[in-house]
Amino acid sequence: MGDFVVSARKYRPSTFESVVGQKALTTTLKNAILQNKLSHAYLFCGPRGVGKTSCARIFAKTINCQNRTPEGEACNQCESCIAANEQRSYNIMELDAASNNSVNDIRQLIEQVYIAPTSGKYRVYIIDEVHMLSSSAFNAFLKTLEEPPAHAIFILATTEKHKVLPTIISRCQVHDFSRITSHDIAEHLAHIASQEGITVEPEALQMIGIAADGGMRDALSMFDQIAGFGGGQVTVEGVRKNLNLLNEDEYFRLLAYVVEGQHPKALSLINDLLESGYEGDIVMRGFSGFLRNVLMAQSAETIQLIEAPQSIQERMSKAGAYTPASMLWNYLKISSSFGTEYKGTPDKRLALEVAVLRMCELSSSSPLATPIAPAPAAAPTATPSATTSTPPQTSTQPVHQPAHQPAQAPTQVSQPTQVYTKAQTINPQPTRRTQGNGGQELYGFSLKTGKPTVQREETNTGPVSQNRNEEYTEEQLQKAWRKAVAMVKNAPFAKGVLQRITPTKSPDHNIQLVVQSNTIKMQVVRVLGPVLEVLHDELKNDKVGIAIEVDVKLQELLPQTPNERWAFVSKDNPWLQQMAQDLQLRPR
Repeated sequence: MGDFVVSARKYRPSTFESVVGQKALTTTLKNAILQNKLSHAYLFCGPRGVGKTSCARIFAKTINCQNRTPEGEACNQCESCIAANEQRSYNIMELDAASNNSVNDIRQLIEQVYIAPTSGKYRVYIIDEVHMLSSSAFNAFLKTLEEPPAHAIFILATTEKHKVLPTIISRCQVHDFSRITSHDIAEHLAHIASQEGITVEPEALQMIGIAADGGMRDALSMFDQIAGFGGGQVTVEGVRKNLNLLNEDEYFRLLAYVVEGQHPKALSLINDLLESGYEGDIVMRGFSGFLRNVLMAQSAETIQLIEAPQSIQERMSKAGAYTPASMLWNYLKISSSFGTEYKGTPDKRLALEVAVLRMCELSSSSPLATPIAPAPAAAPTATPSATTSTPPQTSTQPVHQPAHQPAQAPTQVSQPTQVYTKAQTINPQPTRRTQGNGGQELYGFSLKTGKPTVQREETNTGPVSQNRNEEYTEEQLQKAWRKAVAMVKNAPFAKGVLQRITPTKSPDHNIQLVVQSNTIKMQVVRVLGPVLEVLHDELKNDKVGIAIEVDVKLQELLPQTPNERWAFVSKDNPWLQQMAQDLQLRPR
């Protein structure tokens, strides 16, 4: 038992060649030794566990080696190398600045600097965590650091370069250590496993590399822990249990529930995860990373930025194909802001559930769906025109159907199909009735019933000029549509609905749009003015319009009033009812 040595110490690199993930830096140091172009002071900076102290020791050992190799490596066989490896060399002095950070500690060091080495050519002083030195200690060190004796070389190491005085940095040759990639970590762990006779799963090593966040020391500690848990085996299940990582399947399920607006299933899944011992911030942090990866997987240019096993990347790519980028971006905004809210709230569970409900709310198929952003004012140049009714076209397709369900054509329409053109002004605000000639429908919201209302505003209008009528192709229509939808601002929900439309050219020039409720229709109508402006200008055809109809069957399934929504949400969640009773809350 007493002979066991942790992997981080046992497999600590002893040559530049054995340093993992720092090829450019070690090559620079070896060339400096071969060419005898040594600086009097070096500053090694970078994240923890990337090899700063190890490289400092290798450098100090190599410059005093009596039989260096032609490649500039230490022989590890001469007396100087053996003494350095056993940490008993008088030519290598190490100082921990975290515990020796006073002026007196630095003064004692300065006094030793002028003592010449008894053997070898150089005395190397390694000061670890140098950013912990006090300001007075830094100032006492300045003159010696700038003009040390010829036999003295200083190597300063720090994880926080910004805390080191600029006057210190200017006197050093700075080397920045990079984070070690998960691929390099996995390869190194596989080598250690073969040396130790440990059975490993390649995917498990990759997971350790990702969890280590670029630190080899952390990765080796995790490796020892998981190997001990598995009795000499490193498995994916062992990694998840020891590192408290969620199975990706849970994230895929949660994403599916959120996209489809199935908040009862989403809340039930969250409850299962919390009861399994996972903290709320860990769940949401993991889900944020998952959403980011799914977003990256939507493009061949960015899928390479995902650090995950190949099988998981393929699943993420499929999930990304069914989830619009705009929705993923809105989910990310909610999940990324969750950390701040989570720390400040006394009820951690409620904060997590509210965040999930907010994500579900973004789905148009969710009974929780509400407007998520104020719509911009209608275009001032538009003039009102009476709406026209047209029968449903065969090219009609519903928008925002769940990914796993086939699209269904509407069977009933709550009101005649309304065709909107650039000549119409869409006013989302309720107005009182006025008298005049002509008119247009204005949409409001009934506080009594909680349902959309239609008012008719009578206005005086002159003839509408729609003269442009150039021919256009299917490809031109789709290109103009994408450009028009991209111009929509401050209305992410309506923009997401329009992005799911693939317009097709029709004899009457109307783009068919089917929505699930009047609430969704109201939000879409608010942004049609700018969309049609762009379409008409791009196609040079003023006859292009958008025909909108509402599917009655879908609308009837969705709760409309606050009381109906509350009953729907709380039906399968008794804890919500209890919470509302305890806090004396009521829907409004």
